[in-house]
Amino acid sequence: MGSHTITNKKREVRHVKFLLIWSWAPKNAREANERFKQWKPVGDVKFLFPIHTIIGANKGFTIIDAENAEVMVRNTAPWTDICTFEFHPIIDAREAMALV
Repeated sequence: MGSHTITNKKREVRHVKFLLIWSWAPKNAREANERFKQWKPVGDVKFLFPIHTIIGANKGFTIIDAENAEVMVRNTAPWTDICTFEFHPIIDAREAMALV
């Protein structure tokens, strides 16, 4: 559900859920599609929500479980010439309520 802890021999890693939103200019749509077909995620990431496209807005979004923001930057950096990204750490509302 929310962030979770993974323990390995090297260190303990607490994962974070991120809402990832990206957009592109219509002129870059074909290039973005071609790159996406060949893209392989970098680092320890897991897609928790299928990638969706916002129709007519040249935007997409997904929810990703990642080790940290650095992993998110490594995954989006190769695309910044054709897409704009924003990612936000998120928490399940039930988990947030349990904290207060």
